[in-house]
Amino acid sequence: MQTTLLKCALFSTAALIAVPASAQDSDTQASPTAGAPATAEAVADAAVPADTAGSGDIVVTARRRAERLQDVSVSITAFSAASLDRSTVQTVSDIKTIAPGFTFSSEGGKDNVALTLRGIGQLPLGEVTPGVVIYLNDTPLPSVGSNVPTYDISSIQVLKGPQGTLFGRNTLGGAVVIGSEKPSYQFEGYVQGTYGRFDYRELQGAVNIPIIADKVALRAAGQIRRQDPRTVAFDGGPGFDDIHQDGFRLSLLLEPVDGLKSTTIYEYFKGDELAGGLYLLRQNFPFAALGLGVVDPQVQAALETQRGNRRGSFDGGIDGGRSYRKTTSVTNDTSFTFGALTLRNIFGYRKNYSDQLINTGGLPELQIPTGLAAPATVPFTLFTAASILDRQYITNETQLLGDFDGFNFIAGVFYNNDKPAGASGSQFTAFSVGSVPAPAVTAHVRNKNYAVYAQIGYEITDKLKLNLGGRYSWDKVSACGGTIGTGYVDEATCLDVAATGAADGVGVVSNKGEEPSWTIGLDYKPNPDWLLYVVSRRGYRGANVNTPFFETPYTTGGIDPACVATGGVCADLRPFQKTGEEKITDVEVGSKYDYHVGSARGLLNIAAYYSKYKNALQFLNTQTTVPNGTPDSPSNGSLAVNAANLRIWGVELEASISPVRSLTVGFNAAYTNVKVESVSVPGTLPSTIVLGPDQINKYSPSFSGTASLSWILPVRPADGELTFNADLFMTTDFGGQNGEKLPGYDLANARLDWRGIAGSGLDLGVYVKNLFNVDYYSASSVLLPSFPTSSVYAGEPRTWGVSAKYSF
Repeated sequence: MQTTLLKCALFSTAALIAVPASAQDSDTQASPTAGAPATAEAVADAAVPADTAGSGDIVVTARRRAERLQDVSVSITAFSAASLDRSTVQTVSDIKTIAPGFTFSSEGGKDNVALTLRGIGQLPLGEVTPGVVIYLNDTPLPSVGSNVPTYDISSIQVLKGPQGTLFGRNTLGGAVVIGSEKPSYQFEGYVQGTYGRFDYRELQGAVNIPIIADKVALRAAGQIRRQDPRTVAFDGGPGFDDIHQDGFRLSLLLEPVDGLKSTTIYEYFKGDELAGGLYLLRQNFPFAALGLGVVDPQVQAALETQRGNRRGSFDGGIDGGRSYRKTTSVTNDTSFTFGALTLRNIFGYRKNYSDQLINTGGLPELQIPTGLAAPATVPFTLFTAASILDRQYITNETQLLGDFDGFNFIAGVFYNNDKPAGASGSQFTAFSVGSVPAPAVTAHVRNKNYAVYAQIGYEITDKLKLNLGGRYSWDKVSACGGTIGTGYVDEATCLDVAATGAADGVGVVSNKGEEPSWTIGLDYKPNPDWLLYVVSRRGYRGANVNTPFFETPYTTGGIDPACVATGGVCADLRPFQKTGEEKITDVEVGSKYDYHVGSARGLLNIAAYYSKYKNALQFLNTQTTVPNGTPDSPSNGSLAVNAANLRIWGVELEASISPVRSLTVGFNAAYTNVKVESVSVPGTLPSTIVLGPDQINKYSPSFSGTASLSWILPVRPADGELTFNADLFMTTDFGGQNGEKLPGYDLANARLDWRGIAGSGLDLGVYVKNLFNVDYYSASSVLLPSFPTSSVYAGEPRTWGVSAKYSF
């Protein structure tokens, strides 16, 4: 029923827009900025202005140049700072409700970020290249720690489809490009405070200081966020899902001579929070099957408690868990323009530290009778997950750009080197009688990536343009890991232990690969307000490894009664030690159309694509396969395996109409169809793991859409502007795990702003998120039929807030 309603909304919206669009045939006047050239000087500092539906003046940098959104032959959803404010976007994860087809989850902990676009996602395992890469100020971010706060942000652009011939990182599903506000030569700034439900407090602000006119400027911005736990703990403890975050950013602009421009940004972020609370979804099979039938009544009692309160979770003895994150970064973007050419270098350094602990099993700490007078019972832990990550990332990208009459190009080289910066690894306590913590499994990964790329745009005629790009990448990964003592150790200690050659699971695994990717497309503009295009692209994700080194009898097919789940014959995981490259090849056709009839303006953008996805990685949980405490138990308790070939096709729509300047109605939608064409694995799966077409992950919802309304009210109290904004996000079943999807939901948000009160710089606002207090699941934790219980993350309940902002 929900899918039918969404489809009806899509087609009715398209029809609504198409009717007035027909009038455009007799009125070919371009929008104010139609056809405006993108100069090389604008490359390094393009910003997205306040977007007005149908105006055609939204500027994006999808092709590393400042261009009108409607002139770019890429399916893009772009948000300016104003539109982010209107939708009360507080972190990147909030984008999922206003960019249909884009999903954002934190499976495995708040810092384990997984993004999805066009059916392409990422497994929450190790240091793999994300399927969808986030760029912050043109620097690619790792998956861990990429849910950046959105204070003092100028724009966010969601680029759909493989990206690689214009960007440093190769991607499969797309890219999210985030730009912070850059320094300018005006003294200005703002301060904003917000208070909301669950005692939410936020203070943010920025100040822009011109130091030397037209030569040197500094911008400082920061944010503090606090919120009490919004999820109670049934069995005692502080609860879950609080907010305790601090961040600031310093940006220095230097323009010492004409043509030379350099922007250096230092950023700091710290989150010191409780874990995310997990909702106990169901029991998959009785614990009696594992010889633990005594706990089944306790599990049933826990399920009854959980079903009575979706806003609560079981602590399970972790005392609220942990989600501590600390990130520091330095980026520098320097460009020199001489004539029609621009030489640009983008350097990035980032250091991430993350310490997480969650109650993955979703149960309280169970009790098993001992048959003794004392102790009468001993505790039993089903599954808790902990991890520590301490890493540094260095990237450097050098570009040469040229803009000539009828011809432009970009050529670049990219380098990435990320490596350990301290003790790292994971600790999974599973099926533990006495709740004895499992030994920590150290894991250290080194990734190196080199690439060269280039793309040209050539105007064959004044209406027809050829886009042609190529890339070649080299990837190398190595990892050292295993159980060394009882805690985590640094990389040097791991390498020393590995060098002894003992069969203890501590060893070094290496892998490498190289692969071309490309883009070829044609743009056709029948008139200045209408773009038609067709493009085909190749994207890929590099080879990787599973850690640690599988070498004990427990992971190499030995005979041991401890391998209870596999009948005493242990699993052989050696065929899964390394993963191969994933490849995607797509074809996309699209139309971007601006129209204006009298005072009415609007846009209608449609893109359709067809993709072949080869060697797709799949998630295999080994918790029930490898005995608890095994020295070479897989890091994160799971394996990534190249197992599936998929066919993915879809249609994306972005439509809006402004019948008058004070009213804009919009509808964005994405339909995604994923078919599993074949499933194969590089070895024989353990008997406890079944992987068929029905177990393959299908991340994206088949259909999602957002209907939005923005209305400037006809009254002006105290000479201030009143604006009402509302959006309704709708999604069908979406990405889960092991072929299972989470149920769809509808989510409404609204906001009322009173701006420029009494002609001053004071703005007041009130917002409500999840207006109708819908119960929904936001992400999966464990959805495996081979595991006794399933757990998921519950979405945020209704929240509200009031804000005040003063700009000067």
